[in-house]
Amino acid sequence: MIFCRFTDIGKGNSTAGIYLPHLIIKSQHISTTSRQCPESVLSLFVLTLLLVPNKVLGQFSDQSLTNTTQAFTQAQIVPDVLSSFNPAALLGVEFTDPSTNQSVNVTPGILLSMEQTMKEPQFFLTANVTIPSTIPYVLVIIDPDAPMPQNNTESQFRHMLGGDFHVDNSSKLVNTSAALSDFVNPTPPTGSDPHRYVILAFIQPADFNSTGPELVNASTPRNNFNLTTFGEAVNLGSPIAGTYFLTGPSSNSSASSTSPASSTSSAATSSGVGRSLKAHGIGLKATWGLTLGLVMYALS
Repeated sequence: MIFCRFTDIGKGNSTAGIYLPHLIIKSQHISTTSRQCPESVLSLFVLTLLLVPNKVLGQFSDQSLTNTTQAFTQAQIVPDVLSSFNPAALLGVEFTDPSTNQSVNVTPGILLSMEQTMKEPQFFLTANVTIPSTIPYVLVIIDPDAPMPQNNTESQFRHMLGGDFHVDNSSKLVNTSAALSDFVNPTPPTGSDPHRYVILAFIQPADFNSTGPELVNASTPRNNFNLTTFGEAVNLGSPIAGTYFLTGPSSNSSASSTSPASSTSSAATSSGVGRSLKAHGIGLKATWGLTLGLVMYALS
């Protein structure tokens, strides 16, 4: 645990502090110098304070973040895959339908056909704060319903696992190294109910490129993968973003199906005051969550 102490400008007392990785702000009065706090942490902390008022009501959708969180609970991804899910950013996923060459955007819970999910998708990451292009991310796609939800004896099936994804100037996550597990398209067997395909983004640990391949490589079976066990072994931490889609056998899939969490409630859109308050409440929480991850990466 790291403790950073700041000086109260108004009183000259060293009463303000931040505990990392758990953020506890004891005072809003901070000085620009500190002998007990690494300069990189202080700089990023102050930068975040400057960014929050400008970004919290920007293009980032807090309602979409809330929808995603609720969708994970409704689909029982929490607790089937994750013990909890508190995303700080939005993960966009875009497939290309090979039959039409049209883009297919994933919204949480959307039902897609096997044909639509045949090619590896593109990934995008957006948040309330500017995401540095130097920070690497780990992406994983798993199926907790293999071989079928009625009898998931091969859960979890690892459809993709890779690191060294970086955000470019269009928010796209671009990979700069070979994946530990290349993308394998969904192929739920005949007679199966639609499967949940869960896509998660993590801030990459500093030693992931050495620890990851020791546990997952080309010879590692894809079935019976355990994301929690793997994450603990490589210090992956909690996901900062995620989404999921459904795919069943050809007769069960439909491109016209929509996500149960894609609509915005009338209560959230009817009042500008209510919307602003909600944006500040949720947006600040999301901002701190992502910022802490970036801080810890900088310190690693």
